[in-house]
Order: sequence, then C-alpha cells, then structure tokens
Amino acid sequence: MAQGMTQAAAPLDAGPRERLRDPAYFALHLKAAAAIRAVARMGWYDSHFLRRFEIARHYLADVRPDALPSFLDSFETLKPPADFREMVMEDVFDPATCAAILAASRSAKPDDAAEQATENRQFGRDVVWDHPFFLELQEQLRPRIEALVGRPLVSSYNFLSRYGASGKCDLHMDHPDAMFTFDYCIEQDAVWPIYLSRVVEWPTAEFARGFDREAIIANPEYDFAEHLLRPNQALLFNGSSQWHYRRPKEAGGFCHLLFFHYIPAGCEALVDPALWAGHFGIAELEPLCDLFVDPKIDGLG
Repeated sequence: MAQGMTQAAAPLDAGPRERLRDPAYFALHLKAAAAIRAVARMGWYDSHFLRRFEIARHYLADVRPDALPSFLDSFETLKPPADFREMVMEDVFDPATCAAILAASRSAKPDDAAEQATENRQFGRDVVWDHPFFLELQEQLRPRIEALVGRPLVSSYNFLSRYGASGKCDLHMDHPDAMFTFDYCIEQDAVWPIYLSRVVEWPTAEFARGFDREAIIANPEYDFAEHLLRPNQALLFNGSSQWHYRRPKEAGGFCHLLFFHYIPAGCEALVDPALWAGHFGIAELEPLCDLFVDPKIDGLG
C-alpha cells in the first residue's frame, strides 16, 4: 500500500476530491475514515488535537506500523518534565503597562457573533482573540517565560477572556498550541479560584471512554492545587498536560483574564495535525491529514 501511494498518488497540490480518483489514495482514504469512526469524540473542551493524535495512532498502526514508533516519539517534546508544576508570577507588569492592558481590555470588542454566542453559552464570557496590542505584549513577555521554563519558545495565540456573572470553566486539558499558558488577572470584583492537577500523560482514547470530571477532581492522585489570583498576578502552567478548571461563579460579578500561549521552538508543525504528512514525510498520512483541514471538525464529523 505504501509503495502504491508513493508512486501513483495525485500531486500534492491537487485537491482532495481530485486525489480521490487515485485508487491508492482512495484506499487509504477509506482507512482514514475507518480510523476516525473508531475513535470517539472525547468528553472535554479543546480535545480535538488529542482525538486526532489517537486517530493517527490507530491509522498508522494499520497502514504504516513501521513509522508509528518514531511518530509517537516526536511528540515527547510537547510534554513537560513529570515534576513540572505551575508557577505564580507576582507584579508582572509596571503600572503604565497595567493601565494600558486595562484600557485595551475594556475597549476591545468581540468580532464574531456566532462564536461569541458559543462562548457566552459554554463559559459565560466574551472573548477577543489575538488583539494587536496583546500580540505585541505577548512577544515582549516571551523571554521571561523562556527563562522560567528553560527552553526556547515561540508565541502561539492569545485571547482576552471577560467572564461575567455566569462564568465557568469545566475541567479540561488544552490543545498543545497552548502548551505553556500564561494566565494573567486584569481585574475582578472577587477572587475566583483556578485548580490545576500535576502533570499527567496525554489521555488516550481508552481513557476518554470512561471520562468522569468529578471522579478526576476527587482523585487525590491528580494532586490538584488551588490558586487565587489578584490583579497583576499571573499563573504559568502547562495547559496541555495539566487538568485545570474553575467552578461556576456563585457570587456573580466578573473576572477579566488575559491568556498568552507559547510552544517550544520548532514545534509549529507538530501542533497542527493537518501538517503531519509533510512534516514527517509519511505519504500515507496525506488522506488522513486532508480530513483534518478544519481545526475543529474531523472530516466525517
């Protein structure tokens, strides 16, 4: 199968529909579809990446078992040391920068009504992604974060999160493009605890089948720690290897937070499943990656 794919496949610049006319590509497309169907959706917010990672594991075990070990090993760079723990950063910015952040936060306007409706419904918040001022500030902060985690980083995305009286953030683990998360408190009317587990291995498809939020929270083996941030404090943690959550706000009010995300330098293709075929040079991954073009919908849904 691998040889046929390499020799007979349509050119890489051809669209997926055109490539489906190639018998070798079509045969692998069917295997890719079967792999997607074999791995159910995971039960927590932001689990798209881990589902795709598990789908790729299942798929490669079938079509290129010889390539699977090196594929899996490559992702170890996206995992922190087992003894990594979150860090509280005190008095992060000078007064002038704090004032500029506060002004930008209060004036920023969400721009996608449909997506905002989802954020309001699921999290009780308004969100502004990649605001120009915050992008600049994120990059300025990067050397400080590198010094704390001990490795070169590149800036990923950022977002302003303005939680209101119905704010909540259920237990979840993030996509690795949020590997190192800088969670900064801008302003609030009362402290709102965040809870983080110790570093854990990435959940598997088997683990996801029995996913139970409250059981994880109650399990002492996860060693959850509570943090109460005040304005101009930040929490630096590993969002893609630490379970984290905030309980629904009980006293109403608001909590406005700024999130900067960073990934290890050189890992840009690893955090984007659509790029895996080219990054790893595994032609057989192309039909699967073509189903991963949408960051939130896995081809067949």
